[in-house]
Amino acid sequence: MKKTIVFSVFFLTCLVVCAFLIPSSKKQKSNQDEKFNDELIYGIDVSHHQEKIDWKKVSNQNNPKIEFVYIKATEGVTWKDKRFKYNYTNAKENGLRVGVYHFFSPITNGKKQFKEFKKTYPKNDKDLPVLVDCERMGKSLKKYLKQLNIFLDLCENYYGQKPLIYSTQRFYNTYLKEHLKEYRLMIGRYNNRKYEPNLLDGKNWDIWQFTEKGNINGISEYVDINIAKEKFWLY
Repeated sequence: MKKTIVFSVFFLTCLVVCAFLIPSSKKQKSNQDEKFNDELIYGIDVSHHQEKIDWKKVSNQNNPKIEFVYIKATEGVTWKDKRFKYNYTNAKENGLRVGVYHFFSPITNGKKQFKEFKKTYPKNDKDLPVLVDCERMGKSLKKYLKQLNIFLDLCENYYGQKPLIYSTQRFYNTYLKEHLKEYRLMIGRYNNRKYEPNLLDGKNWDIWQFTEKGNINGISEYVDINIAKEKFWLY
């Protein structure tokens, strides 16, 4: 009996310890008390990974105040984000400036990718410029750039304005520098806003994705938070 009691206590103790040591899959509200600069322009980008979003709470967020959002629609040729329609409709209904993005695949034809993107996201002149997510390379940079430029040209012709390019600082400096000089950039560099993106071709960033672990009211998972240099949708 005593051995059973001792074992039970030991077992329960182990469970309690494990509960503290094993990280939760949900975000931790670690920066809820952080003060953001009210003079900066903040936005987020989301996909199905953020699960179901309460867009009313997002629009009422004040620290930081979210002014724009980019929503994932498609990836490659066959993949469509299951929460795109919900996110797109509800973000707009709650007064946010909305843009749509496509994750560009290095292994499929640029024209076919655009066809699926266009089918998923019809033209809307009131939206932000399309954003093209470039962060995965294939076997040939030459082929990648050829298909990417086909996609970009088709986007510009159909939507009426040049797309923005998203990439991480490392991917851009390794593969894209000097190749996309006429496009505005969203660059991911995560260092708690200590150091801005440093692009080796001297090009300036337009939007800085400074964290992938942001805490925003109405979103149960971590989310990317971005800073825009200016209200780019006005130009």
